[in-house]
Amino acid sequence: MKKRIVVIPAYEPDSRLINLVKKIDKDVDIVIVDDGSGNDYKDIFKEAKLYGKVISYDLNHGKGYAMKEAFKYIREKYIENYIVVCMDCDGQHSINDAMKLCDYVEDHPSTLVLGMRKRSENVPLRSKLGNSITMGVYRFVTGVNVYDTQTGLRAFSDNIMRFILSIDGDRYEYEMNMLLIAVRNSINIHELEIQTIYIDNNSGSHFNTFRDSYLIYKEIFKFS
Repeated sequence: MKKRIVVIPAYEPDSRLINLVKKIDKDVDIVIVDDGSGNDYKDIFKEAKLYGKVISYDLNHGKGYAMKEAFKYIREKYIENYIVVCMDCDGQHSINDAMKLCDYVEDHPSTLVLGMRKRSENVPLRSKLGNSITMGVYRFVTGVNVYDTQTGLRAFSDNIMRFILSIDGDRYEYEMNMLLIAVRNSINIHELEIQTIYIDNNSGSHFNTFRDSYLIYKEIFKFS
């Protein structure tokens, strides 16, 4: 069985980050990235160090940059025989769902696995519209149907780590580029349904509707 590693990029997190890492099994390693959150959040990351590795730097660079910093650390420390699962720090993902993705990767080590959220009534309107539009545009330019292109819950094995690290993008566009370049490189994408959890109408999200949407669609149309 491959070693399981949870990666959590975090920018200005609250107590939900600590609640999350406390629930993760002791035999699962944790890598948390402090994406330039600043002095006001040092106590949270100090507590987080009790549960896993914390990577910190001074300036905020974006979610994609933070994820790749974690991936570089993992590639150097573990070398091979591992599964990475990425989770958001705001409580939107359950540990059970994360491990479900890891189970699938265990049997399909060359597949990129996504946690797929259904668009239920509790999904904020902004997220519902954004996901629907992006899904349609992605399908149009790639010919591949991915229901939840913006999910932050993703898992893959060491088999495709080199590919994952080769992808451009420092902010949320990195996650879209992952899906675009996977198609170009004939890497299989598989979706597993997960819980749809939004807390306080997704108020904890740092997604900038205009800037980050522009960056995402810029990459999609560049691909096309």
